[in-house]
Order: sequence, then structure tokens, then C-alpha cells
Amino acid sequence: MTALPLAHPAWLCAGAALALLALVLGLRAQLAPGFGVRVAGQRPLLQGLGLALALAGIGLGLAEPRWGAPEAPRLTVHVVLDATRSMLAPDGGGGATRWQAAQAALDRLWSRPNPGVRFSLDLLTGDTIPLMPPGEDQGLLRDALRVVQPGAIGSPGTALGYGLGQAAALAEPGDPAVMLLLSDGEETVEPPGAALARAEGHLRAAQLPLYAIAFGQPMSQPVPAATANPGTAGEALSSTAQPGFLRQLAQASGGRLLAPGEDPAPLFQRLAQGRAPLPAGRSRIPAHPEWGAWLALAGLALWLTAAGRPMRAWRNLLVLVLVLGPAGPARAELPLPQSVQAWLAQRALDQGDLPAARRFCPRGDTPAQRLLAAQILLRSGAFQDALDRLAPLTGQGSPRPIPPWRGPALLMAARAQAALRHPEARSLLERLLLEQPGRPEASHDLQSLIPDTAPPPPGPKPPPPRPGQGAREDELEGLRERLPVNPHRGGGIKDL
Repeated sequence: MTALPLAHPAWLCAGAALALLALVLGLRAQLAPGFGVRVAGQRPLLQGLGLALALAGIGLGLAEPRWGAPEAPRLTVHVVLDATRSMLAPDGGGGATRWQAAQAALDRLWSRPNPGVRFSLDLLTGDTIPLMPPGEDQGLLRDALRVVQPGAIGSPGTALGYGLGQAAALAEPGDPAVMLLLSDGEETVEPPGAALARAEGHLRAAQLPLYAIAFGQPMSQPVPAATANPGTAGEALSSTAQPGFLRQLAQASGGRLLAPGEDPAPLFQRLAQGRAPLPAGRSRIPAHPEWGAWLALAGLALWLTAAGRPMRAWRNLLVLVLVLGPAGPARAELPLPQSVQAWLAQRALDQGDLPAARRFCPRGDTPAQRLLAAQILLRSGAFQDALDRLAPLTGQGSPRPIPPWRGPALLMAARAQAALRHPEARSLLERLLLEQPGRPEASHDLQSLIPDTAPPPPGPKPPPPRPGQGAREDELEGLRERLPVNPHRGGGIKDL
């Protein structure tokens, strides 16, 4: 972890050193005219300043400064719980054992929502026992703790050096993740110094910060005997907690030892939302190398301005070459900015020109550009590509307040999943209704995905059969007899 918000701070140091060297050479050329060839109108100090700005801009761009909030806050917390026999020592506070205190801490953490945060659970003994993979079912994690008996599973002893290395190997590379260790800090397999060096090497190689919670007191405590049969005597043991070892281990990996009674949930939220730093390889804070490019261009423009009269004659030609590029069949076209491509793609999409929209489909990382690209891919039938573009916008966590792009992203992802006949479409729509209740399009799409198990309603009764010709004649005859008789029937108008 670095104090500066930079992905590669070494490039900034190199750029700053070269910029200082260029500035010193420019100052020397300005103060000592005989140091180099001076042309008419040339100003070496400004040239040195321009070159220094260009070199500093290149270093800043390569260092990739980071700021802002992640588009889709998320974090994976790999919980490692000490399940050795020493956790049965009765010094967890308030008459509870260390194991009961650790269980209560996890119960408090998992008894309330942790948006955007996934948890896994591993048990640490003489080796590491994976218990639950990363997920968001916190009730299942709490239930899994009920079946664990300290000292009854795994290899004997406490191997923090080996076990933490095994747990770190289970973390996905590049995934925003940290490790939470709940233990008494007592290492029994190898010397504490060797275990500290081994665990630190594994955690730094995996770029996985360790946050630890220590249980127990740094004084010898009796440990209840573990026996296979109740009522039989077992070996009496004692245990001494080592919170100092956990503090050294956490600080060496880039994390820290949490204070007694400190709630880790706010810390995990800050890490997920980018308000607390993560290692560069696991950070999802947006990088902005373009600021270095703008600084380098400003330095280049200053250098050209102070180059003197001979350079002025070439300025127009240099600008023309820079804009047009090399002539002939090997001409390199300047790529359009993503904002311009998005405007052209949206215009083509509004006009119904799908081939042109695909040609100008934006590849930017802003939510609006991702939504537009996913819309074009959905109309083109590339459903899996649309899901890949929408993946950063449809994560489990969402910023608060709900951004306007969240609903359309989940809807389009659900339609792509439905087109691929994947069952995840229902979960996406249910998540949208949980975050934004009352959305009619989500309710309609969800109802269309849920199979209707009710029997179909009875159809209309069939019409009665048409009567035969004789019956029809009889019916007509009866109708005639029931009609009133016209008294003037058969009479006419007499001629005058």
C-alpha cells in the first residue's frame, strides 16, 4: 500500500528526477551563454522549464494517479478464524472463552447488511480448512460456525505462517480483497520470527492486507482438556495470547490490528467505496493518466515557443504534420475520443443505422458509455459481450443514493441473461426491485420469467348445435302465429 494515490509511484520519482535535471541544465545554459550554441530568440531557461514539464508529465502519466469513487463498490473479505484448542481458554472477556468472543464478533458483523461486501470463511489449525467460499449469504456463514468445535478438527497446533499463506492463495488475483484474522496470535508449529517472515512474504506476494482481531490476555491461561470420551481425564495445557505478534504481522502486510471492541464493518465499507486505500493491484479507484499527458503537451508547447526564430519557421509545418500524420498508405489515423464515438453511435442508433452504431461503439469506462455499448450489443445479438460490458455496473454493491444508471444496467443485463437462457436473470430483476421498489418494467420482466403453474381458465362454452331444417321451419311457423295480425292485410286503396 502506498501513501500517495498512485498506481506506480516509481515512475513519478523517475520523471521528477529527469525534470529537475532538465531544469538545472536550462538554468546553466541561461546563465552561461558559452555553454552551448545559442540561436536568435532562444531562451534556454524557458526551454529547460518546458522540457522539465514534459518529463514530469510523462512520469505522472505512467504513475497513473488515482482518485474518485469506484463505479461498482465491492470487496471480498477472507475471514480466517483460529479453531485450535487454545481458543478454549477462558480469558475472552466477561467470563467467555476466546472462541465465544470471536463467535460474538462475527455474529455482530454478519447480523446486519454489508452492501457490496462478500465474505469467505476458513478455519486455521495446523493447516487451513476452507469452510465457505466467498458469498453474501451471511446467515449461512453464522450457521456454519455453530458446527465447529475448537481443537476437534484439522491438524494439531497453530501454524500462522503456513496457514495464512494457504488462505492467501485462495484469493482471486486482482480482486479487491482483504483478510480478517481472528486469533489469539499463538504460533506453535515454528518459531514466531520464521512464521512472521513466511506469512508476510505470502501476504505481500498476494497484495492482501491483513486486519487482525486479537483475543485473550498476554498471560498464561489454562486450557480445558480435549478428550474423546466425556468424563475421562485429558492432558492439561496452558496458552498465552500474543497480540503483539498479530500487530507486527498486520502492519507488515499493510493492514493493522483492530482495537478491542472495534467494529470492522465501517472499515470494510470505506475499503469497498474507495475511501480507504487498497494495494494498487487490487484497487478499483479510477486511474487518470491523461493529466500527465496534458502536462507533457504544455511543456512541449513551451519548449517550441522558446526555441528561437529558426524553429518558428518550422512551426506551421510541424503542426500540419502532427494533425495530418504521414501521407500515403501507411497513414495512421488518430483515434476519436470516446465521447465523440458515443455521440456518433447514439446518433446512428436513433436513425436506425445499426452497422454504423456498431462501428462507432464506444469502449470507454464511464457508465453512460457502457450502457450505450451494451444497448448496441443487445440489438446486434451479442448477449455475452453485452454482459461483459455491463459487469462493472451490475455488481452486488451499489453507491448510495442509487445512481441513475443502476436500473437500466440491471434491466439490460437481465434481458441478456434471459436471451442466453441463464437462471441469473431472475436474481438481477429481484435485486433491482429490492434496490428500487415499484419499477414497472422490472415487475413485468420478472412476471414473464416466472413460470405460471396455475391451470388455464376454462374456455367459453361451445355454441348449441344448429337445429335441423324441419325444426327451424316449425320455429318460424310458431313465430308467425304469435305475431299480431294486420287488419288491413289483403285490402288496397280504391281508385276515386
